[in-house]
Amino acid sequence: MITVQVNTPQQQSTSQFEQAALKKLEVQGKWPQFRNVLQQQPPILKPSKSSASLSKQDYEHYFTMEGRNTVSARFKRFLPPIDIKVVTFCLVWYFLSAISSNITKVILKQFPHPTTLTEVQFLISVLFCVGTLALINNNRWLIEKFPLGAIPSRDKFHSERTTWNLLQPTPKILRTVGPMGMFQFVGHITSHQATSVIPVSLVHSVKALSPLSTVLAYRFIFHTKYPTITYLTLLPLMFGVILTCFSNNRRTSTADSLTFYKGLIYAFISMIIFVSQNIFAKKILTVKPQGLPTRSKPTSFTTKTSCDDDDEEKIDKTTILLYCSLIGFILTLPVYMVSEFYNNSLTLLDIDFTIFSLFLLHGLTHFCQAMLAFHLIGLVSPVNYSIANILKRIVVIGIALLWERESFNANQGIGLLFTMAGLYAYDRWGMVKK
Repeated sequence: MITVQVNTPQQQSTSQFEQAALKKLEVQGKWPQFRNVLQQQPPILKPSKSSASLSKQDYEHYFTMEGRNTVSARFKRFLPPIDIKVVTFCLVWYFLSAISSNITKVILKQFPHPTTLTEVQFLISVLFCVGTLALINNNRWLIEKFPLGAIPSRDKFHSERTTWNLLQPTPKILRTVGPMGMFQFVGHITSHQATSVIPVSLVHSVKALSPLSTVLAYRFIFHTKYPTITYLTLLPLMFGVILTCFSNNRRTSTADSLTFYKGLIYAFISMIIFVSQNIFAKKILTVKPQGLPTRSKPTSFTTKTSCDDDDEEKIDKTTILLYCSLIGFILTLPVYMVSEFYNNSLTLLDIDFTIFSLFLLHGLTHFCQAMLAFHLIGLVSPVNYSIANILKRIVVIGIALLWERESFNANQGIGLLFTMAGLYAYDRWGMVKK
């Protein structure tokens, strides 16, 4: 039984009908207004976002920009999928990374001893890691503020009790972090050597070739197949880096050409080292192991190794940073001592209050940006983190150009634009494997 109330200017009527009777002509003729209502299509209402019957198609149509055919929607579809919730973290991360990179150049201008700088940087990183673990151990409520895998687990803090017990190395730590410490040792020395002789923007432009090196490494070492679009997106990246290097070299005198190319070689070696480290570290730095670093198609891909049995006991990132820095410090020590032997005086005697302050600021920004990177890895998806990392490289290059604006020229700017476009194109369309 259905109750119908119809209000008209002449009268107000209420009647009850069987549902089948509503379709009869005599009923439809009794109230023309009601007949018209029955013949109309019901309005399409926006569904509830929490509705259990909400389909994926309706969700995309009503609640995402992609489903709306507007100028703003089309613009949003072109932009990379940036997570707004972590924009603040990203901006601070970019700022600290840019400050750390440019302070390195400032230090090396006043204190031209890259090996000593590398040794001091490793030592400061060790001290900051130990201080962070000690602070968390004495204030256990801070554990919940860090994402999973950034610091030792709560159970480990409770079982070890003291900070010293947390710091004691295990065979697993030495087995996994040892090679990474070697990467850190070679990578930092070559990076500082490059920064001492060529501009910071050029060093990071060369390091922007890391996607090309990564693709080639996975293609020829792991036999991963990539579509043609991946290789096409790398072309503007290569052209941009070559143009940037050539444009910068035009401003260099013949006497300094050897030093210039020496800096480029150091920057290239540093890039290769850190790419190798990232490939090696992917397994032990990821709390839930992923496949190769590509934007995969629906078919999942994972890599089985002998370490798979230890996935539930992965080493946290702060401990990895601590032991990488410690091993890097130990490996750098012989090189530092040999370089000191050939110097006329101890380089440490050249450190005044200003340089010491720059050392501390450099170490603090380097440590904080590393911790922010760990935090972002735990907060966002691998795709969003990859985009954030690409944008960080662009921001660092841009700030470095503003820092050293007196050496900037038009061709170099065009080269950097190609580099940035190549980085964006690779991240947007090239990170898909077959």
